[in-house]
Amino acid sequence: MLIFKAKAVKGKGRGKKIGYPTINLDPVNFNIDYGVYLVNALVNGKRYKGLLHFGPKKTFNEGVSAEVHLIDFNLVVSSKNVIIEIVKRIRGIKKFKDVDELKKQINKDIKIEN
Repeated sequence: MLIFKAKAVKGKGRGKKIGYPTINLDPVNFNIDYGVYLVNALVNGKRYKGLLHFGPKKTFNEGVSAEVHLIDFNLVVSSKNVIIEIVKRIRGIKKFKDVDELKKQINKDIKIEN
């Protein structure tokens, strides 16, 4: 299992607008392949399960980013760092035809068991 610390950074707020808020991360310490991963994250001293997207945002024609959507997390990140534990890579990066297709895939990804 790979564990690393990432700095939380300000994002555009798109995840929240589509119903999947994310914590945007500075990918400087990421030594993993582009993809979507099941993760455990330590935020504000509490552990959460979630999904990490690392790579280009092909659906939005944007460059590389790292962001984590945490299940049952709706707080403000009070610490500057998030500790990420990679559980497993579940898929590569895809370009979806629209936001609805992206949301359907996120729903499928969330249902994958550790």
